[in-house]
Amino acid sequence: MIVNKDINRKVQKEYFFIKGFIDIDSEYFINKIKESCSSEKNLNHRTNIEGLMTPFKFFTQDRKFFKTIMPLIDYIDDNYEKRSYTLVDAWGFELRPREKTLFHDHHTTYWSGVLYLNDCNQPLEFPEINQELKPQKGAFAIFSPFLKHGCKKNRDTVSKFGLSFNFEEVKNW
Repeated sequence: MIVNKDINRKVQKEYFFIKGFIDIDSEYFINKIKESCSSEKNLNHRTNIEGLMTPFKFFTQDRKFFKTIMPLIDYIDDNYEKRSYTLVDAWGFELRPREKTLFHDHHTTYWSGVLYLNDCNQPLEFPEINQELKPQKGAFAIFSPFLKHGCKKNRDTVSKFGLSFNFEEVKNW
């Protein structure tokens, strides 16, 4: 074997991270999450969310979900040069006291987001960029999917409810 060059380095990469608040009907989504997580078609304790979780595509056809996130989509469209994209995943979760989310990324998608439905003292952490999102009703973050994120153990006395979603680029070939 002949190896002419072997380079193993990190490169700086452009990313985006946006957070804010949006109006949301928390009760509607929390009830849907509880219903799905108690059904046989749940993903409870089987993904990076070490808690209760709906199927990945649970909210992709939900009109109320799509209407809720339209301002986020509009913000991306108005402020970033993006190619065509489509919603591919939208799921709900409940992290009860003592549960956590493993640190992970969504590297195969185009952009990702999270939207919280209630107040809780278990922040979502983005250690690579030294950012976090404190769960509050209507708090959201939209971000580059390669950013690692997760939550340490929920030490609050209440469950944290939220919605996560991914968009993929639409390929024209």
